[in-house]
Amino acid sequence: MQIGAEMTKVVEGRRIFVVDDSEIFRAAIQFALHDEYETHELESATGALAKAERMKPDLLVLAEDVIRANGLDLIQEYLARIPDAKILVIIDQISSGFDRECVAAGVHGVLAKPLRIELVRDKVDALLSAKKKSDTNPLSVLNVR
Repeated sequence: MQIGAEMTKVVEGRRIFVVDDSEIFRAAIQFALHDEYETHELESATGALAKAERMKPDLLVLAEDVIRANGLDLIQEYLARIPDAKILVIIDQISSGFDRECVAAGVHGVLAKPLRIELVRDKVDALLSAKKKSDTNPLSVLNVR
């Protein structure tokens, strides 16, 4: 645990899976979150699904490339097999329109690159707080870019 970590978040033991084939992407997101959340890096969608069935993550952070490689049906598969988990997608460009496709497919939040640590942490906090408060936050509030 690092100095400045909010103890209530650490004690709650919220689990996050960061999924992408890019080790640099996974490491950057893991670094941004590791002091307050139990964060796991996974390089494939299938590996994440297998581990999720055993470890039940609270949040999946998926890179755009993971979804594009596996199709938007991947989102529905995650939602069906891990119904209590939230899904946050990191997209390459907001202008591509892929964010709207992901939201239509059921994701709970979207962030566009370039990322700032503070923005990633705020988004994750909002999604996990929404889960804790029985999902009462509207999707439009959570999709702040």
